Amino acid sequence: MKMKIKQSLATLSVVLLTVAGTSFTANGQEEPWRFGVSVPLWAVGIDGDITIDGVEQDVDIGFDDLKDHLDASFSLGFEARKGKLGFYAGLGYLEFSGDNKTSGWDSESELKMTIAEAGMSYLLVKTESEHPFLLEGTLGVRYWKTESDLEIKDSSGAVLFEGGNDRNLLDPVIGMRGSQYLSSKLHLDFAGDIGGFGISGDTSDLDWSALGLVSYDFTKWFTLSAGYKAVGLDVSRGSGADEDGLDIVFNGALLAAKFRF
Repeated sequence: MKMKIKQSLATLSVVLLTVAGTSFTANGQEEPWRFGVSVPLWAVGIDGDITIDGVEQDVDIGFDDLKDHLDASFSLGFEARKGKLGFYAGLGYLEFSGDNKTSGWDSESELKMTIAEAGMSYLLVKTESEHPFLLEGTLGVRYWKTESDLEIKDSSGAVLFEGGNDRNLLDPVIGMRGSQYLSSKLHLDFAGDIGGFGISGDTSDLDWSALGLVSYDFTKWFTLSAGYKAVGLDVSRGSGADEDGLDIVFNGALLAAKFRF
């Protein structure tokens, strides 16, 4: 979807949908409790479509376009751990809008999305070596709140279609995450999870995330990570003229700073 610029924001404001624990595991847990705060910067693009009352609108926007159409964004993550047990929470918000002009008609769309999630992790594997490998299992819940609007006009400006949909989902998620240390400070981090499974009562409900990072521990309290992240949501209700749904994948390069105390 080719979109007209509505509002231009600086590249570093493209922040969204990252949970705590970007540098997932710690090589040693000598302190009784350890806490972390993650601040991510995500050069995100969006691929997919929005369906409102049976009318489907493509939403395919690269980062170069999205950073100029983004109306608001925010993201922050938290983590606490003691020994093998950890807890995490995160909050992200995204709002964008634009229009699509073709011969004979003009469409305007807006999407607002909030994601909040929380859960626990447990250390399953930790190799005893100079360059340890750590693997954790994660279990939690992910809350999605989406607001989508679509308006279609003809060449004279008359409204042919106008509709909107608000959606709230609370999904269980299960996943794995881990780290492979290449040195005492440099490590590769990865994570993936999947959730939904139609438990929320929708005709279709599936969400997932995947992440890969290269991280460097500059000090005991500061880590900088760079890599790639993708988050997907596929949900629909009804069929035919009554169908409402979202099938969207957010993906792009990620830079994250994590502070520990």
